[in-house]
Amino acid sequence: MTFNLVIPVYNRIHSIRRLMNSILKTPIRGNLDIYISCDGSSSSAVVDYVNSIQWRHGEYKVIQQSKQLGVDAHILACMKMAKDLGHVILLEDDLVVSSSFQEYLLHAQKLIKQERNISGLSLYRYPILESNHFPFELIPNNEFIYYMQRPSSKGCFYSWDMLEPYFKFLETFDNDFESYHLPENVKKWSNEVWEKSFYCFLQHSGTYLAFPRYSLTSDFADIGVHMKKQTLKYVHQSKLYISKRFGDFNKLEETDNVYDSFYELIPRVVKKYNPELEVYDFEMDIYGNKTLSKISSEYLISEKPTNIGLFGWERRLKPEINNLLFHQEGEFYQLAKTRSFRQKNRQEKLKENFLYYYPDTRIKDLIKMKWSEIISRFI
Repeated sequence: MTFNLVIPVYNRIHSIRRLMNSILKTPIRGNLDIYISCDGSSSSAVVDYVNSIQWRHGEYKVIQQSKQLGVDAHILACMKMAKDLGHVILLEDDLVVSSSFQEYLLHAQKLIKQERNISGLSLYRYPILESNHFPFELIPNNEFIYYMQRPSSKGCFYSWDMLEPYFKFLETFDNDFESYHLPENVKKWSNEVWEKSFYCFLQHSGTYLAFPRYSLTSDFADIGVHMKKQTLKYVHQSKLYISKRFGDFNKLEETDNVYDSFYELIPRVVKKYNPELEVYDFEMDIYGNKTLSKISSEYLISEKPTNIGLFGWERRLKPEINNLLFHQEGEFYQLAKTRSFRQKNRQEKLKENFLYYYPDTRIKDLIKMKWSEIISRFI
């Protein structure tokens, strides 16, 4: 199969050089077509560079947009290229690819053809909860693919069959974000950010993106429209996978690692390992980031405090979800009626998270680190 890489660029010459170097170093099987889309008023250095590349593994085309679209409209325009090409693999310019990225895409083709409930195949593995920047860990098993109801802006395969429903959704969406349950960090994004509407589309359609357990791209978070300073330059780096052997690529209904928009495991899997919960209609909130007024289920499993828990689990095993899957009884997470929960104190929650994830970190070192980071914002 010939894949279509589509790369939107503007003025980050260092970024596109780095990405192209990683692609040029990749051993390619067969053909791989590349389309570079230059936004209007792209820097001459970027335009000259992308026109100078010699590509020997298929078609190579530089597209010049007639006007400056801006980063998000430009990405949407690149997505729409899937209508004529059949599919696109969208790569933003501040990424790098693993030398195994083509093998991953080839390995995933059977799944893409069979699974009707996905709206994209990500090349990137999100390593953190973006709401608090603490690690996000999967159930430890043989599944190489996991599913999540969130978009991927750091390298993603889309067929037109996946994207056409999204663009139809946008025709009548009218920025109705209030009708959807979005993470707090997503709510703060500008309404023009394409990912924000894609979150809503995934909830509206009941579809997911498929993600790799180990990443086939990594993000340098270079300074740009959505990244004003590189204070978070390490946050988006994800472990690059270098093997050409992969674990299981299971369909969604056969996979345990299935998560909602808040990185919460879906109830079906929790019930599989806790049959006594089968009779309860509940949502998951073990990270405590959901808005209580947006939860429609009668019951909730949460780290938020309640005085009338029916079942409880401690927080000792790692990853966090294993405490429920191995039924470690305690009181940190509780199943109770949704209306009985209240919001946890933010400072208390932050302290608990640091003790759990970084037990050997000293408070005074954290204070020094944060002070240095604050100062760097003004330098």
